Amino acid sequence: MKKIVIISTCPPQKCGLATFTKDLKQGMELDPDVTVDLIAVCKLGKEQFDNSIRFVIDKDGLDSYMQASCIINEEYDYCILQHEFGIFGGADGIFINNLINNLNIPLITVFHTIIQDPTLRKKEIMESLLKKSKQVISLSPKGCSILKEIFPDLDHQKIKMIPHGVPQFDYNQGLAKQKLGLQQHFMMLTFGLIRRSKNLEYAIKSLVGLDLPNFKYFIVGKTHPHVLASEGESYRYELQNLVEQLELQDKVVFVDEFLSDEQLKEYLTACDIYISPYQHKEQSSSGTLSFAVGAGTAVIATPYWHAKDLLIDDRGILTPFDDIEAMRENISLLYHSPRLLAWYRFKAQSFGELSTWRLMANNYIELLSNRTTPIRSLEYFENYISFDMRREA
Repeated sequence: MKKIVIISTCPPQKCGLATFTKDLKQGMELDPDVTVDLIAVCKLGKEQFDNSIRFVIDKDGLDSYMQASCIINEEYDYCILQHEFGIFGGADGIFINNLINNLNIPLITVFHTIIQDPTLRKKEIMESLLKKSKQVISLSPKGCSILKEIFPDLDHQKIKMIPHGVPQFDYNQGLAKQKLGLQQHFMMLTFGLIRRSKNLEYAIKSLVGLDLPNFKYFIVGKTHPHVLASEGESYRYELQNLVEQLELQDKVVFVDEFLSDEQLKEYLTACDIYISPYQHKEQSSSGTLSFAVGAGTAVIATPYWHAKDLLIDDRGILTPFDDIEAMRENISLLYHSPRLLAWYRFKAQSFGELSTWRLMANNYIELLSNRTTPIRSLEYFENYISFDMRREA
């Protein structure tokens, strides 16, 4: 029996990383020889976690990282670290180094953000993680290339690409539209936590002047918690005001919800076009884009890194940055060309069927199977203090 622990943000935290971790855990536990526990990272007292969480790292408490390393070394065979600079404490999240440097079991690090020109401190953090990890995962080919460029002297054999997993979809678009009351509508969708970097105003402006009967553009998602804390709902209000100014109220629908897994699958299965209008190229991974392709939608996206990797082989349409007119033409093209729309949907579905969480989780398990866990020393065991969240609560 393999005992695995994953360090990450975790539900009920509302972010893409927490969703990724939940889905990966469920996929890995389909293997009867695997058990997976979670160690959550959070500001102290910010969230109430259930008993499935083995331990909660206080993001800003350095001692908490050391406590977590003790637990991991004594209770688990393997550790998977989900890495984003912003989720850990210290400057640029440097506190995580105190944890990983004290591990004596195999570590796999999954880089969710890979920067082409990192600051010196971020580069040092990444290099430390690369050296300590037995394997390093990028979710896209571009991410692997960047890591090899930044760290030419490190062992490149440990850098692997495993695509972002997606749910198992049934691809029954007619039934999904019926459940949402959209049987007679052509549906375009963007989902995910709302923030300015999504650049949704470009998608809204692209609808001006288009004659699209029964067309609806759904913008689905809550405002990102960090954005909500710093500027409230100002960006959402700006988008809503823009819709009114452009007189697009009959076309644009805001759904201010954090969808359940089943709701999200319904929206993605129902939609005809998924639009991803980011205006910055340095996006090495997008879970929302992965889900959209996995659901078999016809995707229109700007050419950021992950989109360029994922939408090859006619899996979607790349539309230029800062070009609303080109975006408008691509939307019109798919709306008025059912056969072309069906082709892009078919190509996306064909890829999605090969990237389900079950299959992606197996890739992680296979990597771990090639790693040997060292025998724990009795001396270390004598110094071990068990930190049990359920007992201490």
